[in-house]
Amino acid sequence: MKIAVASRGKAMSSRVDDRFGRCPYFLVLDTTSMTTETIENAGQKEKNAAGIKACQMLIDNDISAVVVKNIGHNSLVTLTGAGMDVYTVASGTVGAAIKKVKRGELTPAERPTVGFQEGLDD
Repeated sequence: MKIAVASRGKAMSSRVDDRFGRCPYFLVLDTTSMTTETIENAGQKEKNAAGIKACQMLIDNDISAVVVKNIGHNSLVTLTGAGMDVYTVASGTVGAAIKKVKRGELTPAERPTVGFQEGLDD
């Protein structure tokens, strides 16, 4: 299983970013090999559809679950439609967010956390 977290930086101690589609990085933990990698978000500088571009990048990287602070409707539907679980956290570090997923402390998001095109996601 690969867990991707929308991140402000490249380390497990980095803060979870407020945005999904425009976060600078996704930190990914492969729970099978326990390896981590940092993926620069291809959607962060897009003028339009940043969230969808980020979704496609995660799909292409075989991500199983995503942890975010905020996510819009289009991105949530795209990720869940691709079979990914999407979890939200109020704050914290990437490492803390991953621990919460692994311990089963988060439930998959059922609705977006921001309105359509609020500049946080799409």
